[in-house]
Amino acid sequence: MTVVGFIGLGVMGDPMSSNVAKAGFDLRLHDADPAVASALAERIGATVVDRDGLAACDVVVCMLPTSAIVRSVLVDADGSTTPLRPGAVVVDMSSSDPSETVETGRALAALGVALVDAPVSGARERAVAGTLAIMMGGDDDAAIAAAVPVVESMSSTITRTGPLGTGHAMKALNNFVAAAAYAASSEALVAGERFGLDRRTMLDILNVSTGMSWVTQHVTGPQILDGGFASGFALPLMTKDVRIAQQVQRAVGHESPVCDAVAGALGDALDALGAVDHTRAYEFWDRR
Repeated sequence: MTVVGFIGLGVMGDPMSSNVAKAGFDLRLHDADPAVASALAERIGATVVDRDGLAACDVVVCMLPTSAIVRSVLVDADGSTTPLRPGAVVVDMSSSDPSETVETGRALAALGVALVDAPVSGARERAVAGTLAIMMGGDDDAAIAAAVPVVESMSSTITRTGPLGTGHAMKALNNFVAAAAYAASSEALVAGERFGLDRRTMLDILNVSTGMSWVTQHVTGPQILDGGFASGFALPLMTKDVRIAQQVQRAVGHESPVCDAVAGALGDALDALGAVDHTRAYEFWDRR
């Protein structure tokens, strides 16, 4: 039986690892908070391990906040050692910086470990349902073949994107498009309400018109108009992803005026509000 390690058991890692356990894999859990790992392990029938315990794993999945954290868990500071065994495959499903993913991949390859990037889209609801959209990049066909059965336990919607790093580049660009829709629809609601329009009426019209987006269909109503403000996607993470999209565009010498504007709007909200749900940015933009 394939032994699977899962690192990062937060909002997304919890349901994703639960689906890995449901698929029958021998699952080992690791988190910065051992209490979180212990509670989840008891609930889903998995085993908690420390960093060194990851050596027993054939495939290790990461669902962590940043690529820097991913690297710090997988490779020691000088890049000379890893807790993973030679031949292991790492599947980084975090929203990582693609350039850093490539560098981590090189460091791991020198130690006999393969890296595949497979970030996800769809938020917690689809993580629970096992219907996430997964973007998979990688250079090693054998590593990808080893990763796919584990990834399929979390969703069958997997799209190959190309070499290592392209999955993370696609995720950043996707989240930029979603963030642009969020910023634009929020701006429109604020302006429309001040002009005398009802926000609920505006949303109804957007959702049957060309202004419709995933954001207007699934986020604006319950999280903003109804005051939920609990989408599960934190403002620092959305801001980070849009900034990664900026870096992707700069790396290819591309001007990015829309991305720059969205990153600026989110950055202003982040400076004012801190680590809140990203939907709280609407309140900041409204006040401003």
